[in-house]
Amino acid sequence: MDAAVAFITSFPLVLVVSLLFEGIDRKIHARMQKRIGPPIIQPFYDLIKLFNKERIIPVTASTRVFEIMPMIAAAASILGASILLSNTLSGLGMIGDLILVMYLLAMSSIALMVGGLASGNPYAAIGFSRKMSMMIAYEIPMFIAIISVAFGPPAVLTIDRVIKFQISTRLPLAVSSLSMASAAATLLLCIPAAASVVPFDIPEAKTEIIYGFLIEYGGPYLALAKIAKAVSNFTLTLLVSVVFLYIPSLLGEEALINLGISLSICLAVSLLIMFATITVPRTIFARLKIGQAFKFYWMLPLALSILSIILSVIGL
Repeated sequence: MDAAVAFITSFPLVLVVSLLFEGIDRKIHARMQKRIGPPIIQPFYDLIKLFNKERIIPVTASTRVFEIMPMIAAAASILGASILLSNTLSGLGMIGDLILVMYLLAMSSIALMVGGLASGNPYAAIGFSRKMSMMIAYEIPMFIAIISVAFGPPAVLTIDRVIKFQISTRLPLAVSSLSMASAAATLLLCIPAAASVVPFDIPEAKTEIIYGFLIEYGGPYLALAKIAKAVSNFTLTLLVSVVFLYIPSLLGEEALINLGISLSICLAVSLLIMFATITVPRTIFARLKIGQAFKFYWMLPLALSILSIILSVIGL
């Protein structure tokens, strides 16, 4: 598939798949709690409802910042996911690499935080503070793990070349070396915090600070925030699937059906990752204190990420 066509096609595909993933997550979460749960397409209903609601801006808010930040957050997350997905669809080099994807994910989170802080609500300020602390805890291990790919067997950070390396070896990157296994484990451990789900939903704890920095958002603004969060969660799982657990089909590399099979496998692996790192933790664990979360991420994931760099440098 042509690179430009793949990139354009990926935008609506990312949005639809992200919302379906959220619906599946909510359904499985409910079943694990012995509930029927909402239909899988409930996220679509929610967005339709929210986009048809009135726009309300708090009198204490900085209006421009409050309005623009959800748009930036949604755009950044969709762009990051589209870069990953289009590389999977086209098999050709696209603009952007792993560092850009990480930057866009962080930008999406920061935009929502800043927009919420601009509301002037004290609960939003507490949520902003908590989210900043959590980002320091998990972003550093994630960044080190991604950087280790450049020192590992692929020796690159461009997404298409990482995919081609896995196609050439017929092995997922995570099983090609100890360093890449450590990097993959680091990212998997960081997903719950990056997705702000229990036990790491500290910045949005609805029973403590009433959704934190999202407290004043409603209507279309909340819809954009929900899109940003759903797409970011999908991007995190797709990142691990494409970079570390890519399983190519055995058909011809240029065959159109091969691209479809490879994409289906990637999405299936992403769904399994979502179940293991988002659905299960938020179902079986209780919320941690921020000190406990910080201690966990600066012990196990940070240690694994540093280990992955060391092993990559020495060639293991």
